[in-house]
Amino acid sequence: MAFTASPLRLRTALLAGAAALAAAPAHADTDASLTDAQPGSETSEVIVVRATRTNLSNFDYPGLTSVISLEQLEIERPSDLADTLRDVPGMEVSGGPRRTGQTLSMRGLSRQNVTLLLNGARQNYASAHDGVLFLDPGLLSRVETVRGPASALYGSGASGGVIAFETANAEDFLADGETFGARASVGYRSGNEETRGSLAVFGRNDMASGIAAVTARQSGDIRLGSGDDLPSDDELVSTLLGGELRLTEELTVSGSWMSFRNDVLEPNNGQGDAVVDGLNPLMRKDVANDTFAGTVRFNPAATGLVNIEATLYRSEGAVDEFDPLADRTVQRDLQTTGLRAENRAEFALGGLPVALTFGGEWYEDEQTGFDSATADGSRGGVPTATTTFYGAYAQAETEFAAGPLPGTVILLPGVRWDRFESDSDISGENRDEKLSPRFAATYAPTDSLRLFASWAEAFRAPSLNELYIDGTHFSLPHPILGAPNFITNEFIPNPDLRPESTQTVEIGAGYVHRGLLTGDDRLEVKGAWFRTRADDLINLGVDFAFDPTCFAPPFAPCSAGVSYSENLESAELSGFEVSALYANGPLTLSGALYEVDGENRITGAPIGSLQPLMGWVRADYEVLPGTLDLGGRLGFAGDFTRTSDPNAERDGYAVLDLYAGWRPFADRRVRVDAGVHNVFDEDYERVFAGVSEQGRAFRIDVSWVGGW
Repeated sequence: MAFTASPLRLRTALLAGAAALAAAPAHADTDASLTDAQPGSETSEVIVVRATRTNLSNFDYPGLTSVISLEQLEIERPSDLADTLRDVPGMEVSGGPRRTGQTLSMRGLSRQNVTLLLNGARQNYASAHDGVLFLDPGLLSRVETVRGPASALYGSGASGGVIAFETANAEDFLADGETFGARASVGYRSGNEETRGSLAVFGRNDMASGIAAVTARQSGDIRLGSGDDLPSDDELVSTLLGGELRLTEELTVSGSWMSFRNDVLEPNNGQGDAVVDGLNPLMRKDVANDTFAGTVRFNPAATGLVNIEATLYRSEGAVDEFDPLADRTVQRDLQTTGLRAENRAEFALGGLPVALTFGGEWYEDEQTGFDSATADGSRGGVPTATTTFYGAYAQAETEFAAGPLPGTVILLPGVRWDRFESDSDISGENRDEKLSPRFAATYAPTDSLRLFASWAEAFRAPSLNELYIDGTHFSLPHPILGAPNFITNEFIPNPDLRPESTQTVEIGAGYVHRGLLTGDDRLEVKGAWFRTRADDLINLGVDFAFDPTCFAPPFAPCSAGVSYSENLESAELSGFEVSALYANGPLTLSGALYEVDGENRITGAPIGSLQPLMGWVRADYEVLPGTLDLGGRLGFAGDFTRTSDPNAERDGYAVLDLYAGWRPFADRRVRVDAGVHNVFDEDYERVFAGVSEQGRAFRIDVSWVGGW
């Protein structure tokens, strides 16, 4: 017997999806719904959040998830990671407004604890200052987030959550009956003088579909809210080739290649506002990423026991830097090769409908570094090393009557086993294995109310850089002799690092109500509180100290100490997220409120990528149905003082954005989007950014799409 939705779930599917509002505004063009509703429709489809590997709607899912749709991406026209993810509660994109320096955290856990996927391919590139994800949002059609531990499905590096990016395909742009089409768009932003252009062609028939697209951007220095200009010069070209072949009704093969090239002129450290000087010179950077993914799906219609999906992928990330003053080239390359295969079986067990997803995964990271200034070409801080992961996982999904209580209960247990091995020529091996269980449940006493809770264990294996990092961390003038006599702080490898481990408890609720003030308005709310206990957190320790011999003739040997990775004993993170939406005819109001706190459980000192009380509120109004939309967004944050470093404290802020969308012609093929970012030119700074954000900026985007 196939796993099917109960009558309760079918009814709530018409209301479902409260968590999707957390990622982006719900516009009139999407029926002001948190679901995948069709414009003007009274019904909606259950959102299948692919990153959860379930068929549960966002409203039913026992956790907080969100979806950024193609329509929302069209309205926002994001240009970088911060733009794309700015409305995801519990997430912070820091490092400053340069796209190459941006990094992220989720629920207080760093980038290393967030799994990033592009068409199912892991994006594992990470460095201290070179950014974490290289893609152009102009080629995306959907972004999904799962906030909270997901190691039961994804293994190492999913303690904070998962972000799954999907590229556009022909089906996204072609209407019923159309087999071929094209799309072109141009845009301009005043904050960094960015000009943008893109072109895509796509087509389909009964057996195949495909898309070819290219986008290019060119931008200059970034004008900050402080009035200063942040040196930056980008020339970016990104291409996409994708397609699907339906060999039979049961068997399909799809593939994609996404290429990213960015020629950048900026300081060696792209984060913060460090002064450009001999220690942080302007560098010519070549940033590149290629992601290849191929997927086979086999789903016989005659049985619910077989629904196989297998993805083979390779991601190649590289940052090459050239210092023209020193005639020096440094490189960091990371290649990730992987295979993930799983089956979803739907059947009845003792009268209960059950969906069992089980599978396995293998992937390998290979990192190489190069420095033209060293005799052997090795680059300090970028060890040549390899990590290999093996994993197997299973997740069950069932729903049953809650008797003697009213309503139904949804259970979602899962577990994954992982083994990893790391090695390098620098030092010894590091290997371990981990079990990551999760148990989650949703109680639905009525059509309108959901109560949920979950418990999960997750882990993160030490990265190659943390294990084997060596070479020079930083240089500074000799304390007595001064420049040009420089001394260094050196990295020391630590191959004995233990993996980080976390235990998270989360409880939450969702509520949806129609007819609050009028007969057809709607209110939707979903939120949760969480607490994470983390053990063996991996931290970069800096033992900064001058040798006594630095201060007596001959003032040598002299060093500035050492830096090394270490495990901290224990920490605790806690926080909450609440999102809401109210829709009444042409008016939609949406918003979110969230906070993340954390401390070392031994010393009580603040620890983690913390966030003060933050949130946003949006108002969207459909002035002319299908023709003219107006909207505004107010983002805000309280003062940030939970840090042991007074220099990291930050004042609260409120930033207003205004935007509009206009389709001037009856066929709606031409679309004009315009906006003003940071209307009042607020001088504000994100937590741990180290630099003011972009000041007032105007944008305009014009696009055309045609299908035949």
